Amino acid sequence: MKAILTIGTIVSLVLASTVYGCDEECLKEKAETKNNISFPSYLTWEYCDNTRMDFMTSSIDSLENYKTNHFDTRYKGGMRNIKNYVIQRKEWLQECDQYMQLTNHGRVFDDATKDIFSAMDAVIKELDDLIAGVTYSSETGQDSKAIMAERFDGMFKLVDDHKQLMHYKGRYVTR
Repeated sequence: MKAILTIGTIVSLVLASTVYGCDEECLKEKAETKNNISFPSYLTWEYCDNTRMDFMTSSIDSLENYKTNHFDTRYKGGMRNIKNYVIQRKEWLQECDQYMQLTNHGRVFDDATKDIFSAMDAVIKELDDLIAGVTYSSETGQDSKAIMAERFDGMFKLVDDHKQLMHYKGRYVTR
């Protein structure tokens, strides 16, 4: 008799949680209806978390490697490839940011989202300018390469600061 009562209680709890709770799929459907949009089927909180983690780890490592070992203003093809790489990552992250906001799951980089996106825009703009032939020189000796390094370093610092904040919150970042 106890077993039947226990099973009955468990079943009623499961049914009650699906009636009153709203999981990710439910929130996704509500957001699509409310905002008259349709999210791609691959877009999930897990996908967005993986996209963010990949950007903060392997993408940033690749960009740091490019800045340190391969960046040269004489080679426009490499700059164009890196610019497109940053644009693509930003588009993926913005898609996730919109999805996460509309499904009430926060922002892709929490409070740092706008700053990181702005830093990515600064890198893209600077690369665009260099590809177009803009050059810099100043009395302090800063050249185009130094200006570009500042843009990259600004983005790297914001991402690293966010990564550190995640560590402090117990959300370990590694890959």
